[in-house]
Amino acid sequence: MSHDLTIEVQETVAGAVDVAALERLVQAALEGDAVEDGAALTLVIAGDELLRSLNREHRDVDEPTDVLSFPASELAEGEDAFPTAEGTSEAGPRYLGDIAVSVETVRRQAPEAGLTLEVELQHVVLHGLLHLLGYDHETPEDRALMRAREEALLGPEIHAHDASHTDD
Repeated sequence: MSHDLTIEVQETVAGAVDVAALERLVQAALEGDAVEDGAALTLVIAGDELLRSLNREHRDVDEPTDVLSFPASELAEGEDAFPTAEGTSEAGPRYLGDIAVSVETVRRQAPEAGLTLEVELQHVVLHGLLHLLGYDHETPEDRALMRAREEALLGPEIHAHDASHTDD
């Protein structure tokens, strides 16, 4: 299976990101959930400044966060969290949405989670992707389902310290 994944890494955080590992993780998650070939999404790896701005604009919270997801199915008509990738058309494959991650926030929370920066970055990217796929954590049942999916891809140690994400 092949999906159209656009990963944009801001220059200020580029050295902290293994783009190939994130791409493999996202592709594995999409395949595991049987997402159709050609489905597309955008992942932006940035710093606190962008995440704070997006958090303020979309959630009325004036502080940075680790990850924000913008499922295409929830965007208002004509609204884009990020500009559409070149070559993408409305008649083409399904666009899942956008994910934004702050490496700076992930770096601060990784020790709380007992994880390396790389593993915690994978965790928050996967968490954001699962939101695009319709997973949530509003009820105990939904939370258990989402955690099980995260653990299936990243192993049970991902929740060993039971640290929660700032959107929980």
